[in-house]
Amino acid sequence: MSRLRSTRRQRGFTLVTTLVFLAIFLIFAISMVGSSTVNTKVVSNQQFRLEAKTVAQQGIEQVLSQPFTSVPITGVTSVDVDVNGDGNKDFTAKVDAPVCTGTKPVLNQDLDPTNANDVGCMFSGSGQNTGILLPNAGAVPAPPCQATQWDVKSSVTDPNNTAASVTVHQGVAVRALNGASCP
Repeated sequence: MSRLRSTRRQRGFTLVTTLVFLAIFLIFAISMVGSSTVNTKVVSNQQFRLEAKTVAQQGIEQVLSQPFTSVPITGVTSVDVDVNGDGNKDFTAKVDAPVCTGTKPVLNQDLDPTNANDVGCMFSGSGQNTGILLPNAGAVPAPPCQATQWDVKSSVTDPNNTAASVTVHQGVAVRALNGASCP
């Protein structure tokens, strides 16, 4: 009879042990599902942010492809972009007017005489680029071209409630004739 009781106790202990392990495995399964959900959200957020950044860059490129130095852009330019190719705008880039941050002369040493675009900016004069004023030499003529430095800012906020918001700045140098000043 004592052997029968011992077997019944072991069956009960086995049942309790099995239930404990089942509970542990259930907790692991729930934890893994929660972890995969978080990972999916992180990847989605990165994708939305990358799409917004790409749209901001497209907006900047569209503004820079215009002759903004000769025809100044005074306001914010809206650039609609269809990311997924369905024909509907997915994002709108708001590109601020380019801001001139400075100018510097384009010197002969920075030019390529075989490039037709550079030939118009070449000049001659004694003592060019030496930094030394010669006592008997006349004034060295100013270079005919200058490089203007511009900062272009583009902002994108995802309209689909993903909270993806990106601001991109890009600097660009544009060659202009001497005398053109930063506005």
